[in-house]
Amino acid sequence: MIPMKSISAFAVLFAALSLCNLSEKLKPEANSNAPNNNSAAQNSAADREAVLTELMKIEYEMTTASLSGDIAALAPHVADNYVGTAYDGTMQNKNQLLASTKPDKRTKSWKITDAKLVSLSNDSAVLTYTQSQTSRNGQTARARITDTFVKQNGRWLISAEQQTILK
Repeated sequence: MIPMKSISAFAVLFAALSLCNLSEKLKPEANSNAPNNNSAAQNSAADREAVLTELMKIEYEMTTASLSGDIAALAPHVADNYVGTAYDGTMQNKNQLLASTKPDKRTKSWKITDAKLVSLSNDSAVLTYTQSQTSRNGQTARARITDTFVKQNGRWLISAEQQTILK
């Protein structure tokens, strides 16, 4: 979704932290580690599916904006208290994120797989997924991403993101 830092000299493949392949039907999976909350909204499979679909749409919009360097399209999706943690442990706040957003001419394609809505409450959600990006020279890199969203004024905003390189 959000550019943070180059992974290697060959690409800024994980600079865009969120990826989405909307043609894939992504289904949330039950999480036995989720807190036990008796709220009907939290336990409804239909509600979880709707939130997952909404968050995936936001991920797609953020990734598209990020890769094209469109700060105006990216900024409304990012909470003011945003904190991003890159694969190497460096951190970025919202202002740093937006300042580092530039058009990415190295990425040929991107997608997201294994999306799971790990946690959901009325005002927060945690989404994990695997992001893959292929550079124009054919190299592919993957990362496991965890995004935390908060609901403010009826809208989901990304408030935290962490990425781990997969080998």
